[in-house]
Amino acid sequence: MRISLSLLIYMDSELPHGVMFHHFCENSQPNSLGAITPNQLEKIIASYKKRAIDILPAEEWYQRALMGSLNKGQVCLTFDDALRSQINLALPVLEKHGLTAFWFVYSSVFEGEKSTFEIYRYFYDNYFATFDEFFYVFIRYLQSSQAIKDFLHERNRFLESDYLSEYPFYSDVEKEYRYFRDRVLSKEQFNQLMENILADYEVSYAEISKNLWMTNDHLLDLVGNSHIVGLHSYSHPTSMSSLNVSDQMNEYQRNAVHLHSVIGRPVRTVAHPVNSYGKQTLRILESMGIMIGFRSNMHKKSFGPLEQPRADCNGIWH
Repeated sequence: MRISLSLLIYMDSELPHGVMFHHFCENSQPNSLGAITPNQLEKIIASYKKRAIDILPAEEWYQRALMGSLNKGQVCLTFDDALRSQINLALPVLEKHGLTAFWFVYSSVFEGEKSTFEIYRYFYDNYFATFDEFFYVFIRYLQSSQAIKDFLHERNRFLESDYLSEYPFYSDVEKEYRYFRDRVLSKEQFNQLMENILADYEVSYAEISKNLWMTNDHLLDLVGNSHIVGLHSYSHPTSMSSLNVSDQMNEYQRNAVHLHSVIGRPVRTVAHPVNSYGKQTLRILESMGIMIGFRSNMHKKSFGPLEQPRADCNGIWH
């Protein structure tokens, strides 16, 4: 089992924290960028147990976090994006170990809206042999689109930056892709660029969307079995902090209304999508009665209740 230096720091940290999961796949060679297998989840759980680090049930971790009584290094498990693979492949492992977790859900896909975020990911995971191969196509389309006046200037800015250096498991190419997606292109420009690529590859949205996400029944089952379901915005913007106050409020209120209507109780937790938030975001969430929130890394030494640190599971495998 390969354990990175960053994960050893997480495990040896005195900070209580969450462990963050996204995509799961069945085979030992993941068919999805960053996905892990049930067996790898088993090894992550074993790693913490071997170090005598408690993996607490979600409700216990939540209550202790509220009271400030979490002990050194205690962790919880968290799952982002309401992906069906988490139910099919990860949940049975949790049940085997008697564990419960936090599940952070964005709502648009439950209400019939198209989520390009996962569609694009599925596309580059399954239509290309490697991410580098997809990125070559992405850059070719980007340059021909003229969405950026000076491509070389923007690329040099990326190369001179330390963008996403806190995520050592991302390759340089992945970081550059995210830089153009989240920092250079507008949402409209990025979506149009990707739409052009998908159209040329004759991709079917309907076909890709099948069985990508959980259903409302899955959320009910999770809550009924002592898991905690929390906010993750309505449409999963990749740069929440760049939205104005009204749009941020709308993202989280629509998310909260959907989840409350399904699980029959107020939602009190949140995970910040793509780790993007600001002071205004925190004030909005506090005004909505959100009590505990999670970041997506361990690189903030001083944090409030809505900025709980998390270690990305991919730190183990890279």
